[in-house]
Amino acid sequence: MRKLLSTLALVFGLSTTASTADAYVVSGEDLRFVAETTLSGSDGTPMALCHLVDFTNALFVPVYTAVQSYALSPDGCTGDAYRSLSAAQFTAMQASGLLPAGLPETPAANIKDLLWGHAWLVLAVIGIVFRALMAFRDRGPRKSKSPDALAIHSLVAMSQVAIADGRIDDAEVQQISSILTRLTGTSYAPQQVMELLSRLNPSPSDIDQIGDGLSEQDRQIVLEAALNIAVADGEIHPSEYAVVSDLAQRMRIGADQFRSAMARISAHLQTIPQV
Repeated sequence: MRKLLSTLALVFGLSTTASTADAYVVSGEDLRFVAETTLSGSDGTPMALCHLVDFTNALFVPVYTAVQSYALSPDGCTGDAYRSLSAAQFTAMQASGLLPAGLPETPAANIKDLLWGHAWLVLAVIGIVFRALMAFRDRGPRKSKSPDALAIHSLVAMSQVAIADGRIDDAEVQQISSILTRLTGTSYAPQQVMELLSRLNPSPSDIDQIGDGLSEQDRQIVLEAALNIAVADGEIHPSEYAVVSDLAQRMRIGADQFRSAMARISAHLQTIPQV
């Protein structure tokens, strides 16, 4: 009897959704399917449980969706007719087994509806995040197009300083490895340095090409790499100073920049524990 009375009340108390529209914006009420029920209309048509929502679409894109209440629909929430349910009515019907158990008393949109119903906000957030990622990608201490090129130029410059006294020994290879790793941000093991030196086979004539195609900031890194090798033993020998000075001139590095590089190297050396 309760089920029959509920059904009759629904049939005789149906409302219809309303909406307004212009050339660009459509807004109004809509029904969104939630679940099937055990209720039937007077003609035996099953009643579906819906969300009754307010919506606004701009140029066919949903920009706002808000759930008003639960509602019952005789056409699977696809038409305009509905019967709105208060919280008390919903609770009573659910307790009687007429509505599915497990649904919350207060209707709430699911994640899909929230995202789709606030598409403008989602798109705005995506745009902001995308721009932030692009800015972060472009930001950095240097903008060299080829980190490998910087490493090679630095390696050749350091090798020119190291061979100024005749040859490159194991200790200098270790120093080159450490300096190259610190200045470029990429790890270079001593064995890898030896392999690169063997492959490049640098000669004094290579000094003419050091710095070509590098940015000003990368040329500064190359100079610092060479200076680090020159002062590795605590002093700069005349032959080493001649190579470093030649490098600075060829890479168009001025006296002020040269002194700044020396100051940074001196500060770094002071942080290294004395053996």
